[in-house]
Amino acid sequence: MKETMGQIIKRLRKERGFTQEELAEQLGVTFQAVSKWENDTGMPDISQVIPLATVFDVSTDVLFGLYGTSNAEEVNQIIEEAFAFLTDPVTKETVKKKYDRLHEGLELYPNNTALLMHCLETGISLAYPANDMYDPKNGEAIYRKCISEADLVIKYGKNTTDVLRAHMIMVLLHAAYGNIEEARSHADCFPWRADMTIHEMKGYIARWEKKYEEESRNWQTDFMYHFEAMLDDVVDIGMCAYHGEKYDVAAECFRQGLSMIDLVCKDEDVVPNFHKREAGDIHILLARAYLKTGDREKALAELQKAAEYDTKETAKFVYGQKMKSPLLHDAYFNFYWNGMDYKAALLKKLNDSCFDDIRETKDFQESMNMANKM
Repeated sequence: MKETMGQIIKRLRKERGFTQEELAEQLGVTFQAVSKWENDTGMPDISQVIPLATVFDVSTDVLFGLYGTSNAEEVNQIIEEAFAFLTDPVTKETVKKKYDRLHEGLELYPNNTALLMHCLETGISLAYPANDMYDPKNGEAIYRKCISEADLVIKYGKNTTDVLRAHMIMVLLHAAYGNIEEARSHADCFPWRADMTIHEMKGYIARWEKKYEEESRNWQTDFMYHFEAMLDDVVDIGMCAYHGEKYDVAAECFRQGLSMIDLVCKDEDVVPNFHKREAGDIHILLARAYLKTGDREKALAELQKAAEYDTKETAKFVYGQKMKSPLLHDAYFNFYWNGMDYKAALLKKLNDSCFDDIRETKDFQESMNMANKM
């Protein structure tokens, strides 16, 4: 049911920690007037609308209950049109077209939560320097837009996942652009428990409903996201060691990451690309660490594994195919997708200057030949 203006005023007042007396004092009215507004027995005078919006730091649309309102079908159509710009493989140019179409929609439906979230998700792809789709020309301007869009989601979003994702995007972008204190303020908004997930909560519900297949799917999906997070942590610990010039430690971390994948995927005919983390392909990272320790042979072997995966394994991907592991067989997740240019990605990895000293070796040339033939 749509909130009345009185209900909106009451909610905003409580969210900001004001008493009725304090709000009345800021507006120059009696607390009885505020009470009447909140009980819907009276309405603010039109001259009070802008001061109210100013005190609450919202637009007047929020007071009139217009925040996030839209024609749902038209919004969905805009989102579909935006995604239609993406090509196979995806490029930064097509991602930018998607981003621009989403913002055209946001101009028609200001503050629509679905559009805001899609703008944020697409915006971080273009604005985050570590992303393959980073747009150096427009990245900083997009970052600035993301700040205001995330602020709206955080203030008025009703879905906890959306709010936390907006905080996460701000942590990543603020940190990347050197605004460390802002990044810390968003980081402090996260829970310290890692098991507070939608899938865990739904698993508990299904257990008491005795819907054990549904419960299992939720636990498997929960495990998948924890597994991905663990791999990210392992790789990031390794990268810290690498940057600290502790190359043996870095190599051990990367090896353990690959061992974790082997353990979970030991019965798979086709292994999903779990080894591709935000910090990079674990095989490539391990090769770099081996080179720093002077072990060229092991470095070349890891490069060969990276090339073999991209040229052989990804060719076997079929959308919707399931994993064999009982830990992930029924998870709500597509493990096999071909949404990127694997040839270009592999060539980029192999052409890194850190491999210049082994570039002329026979084994390295074999890896390059595999990439060029894709």
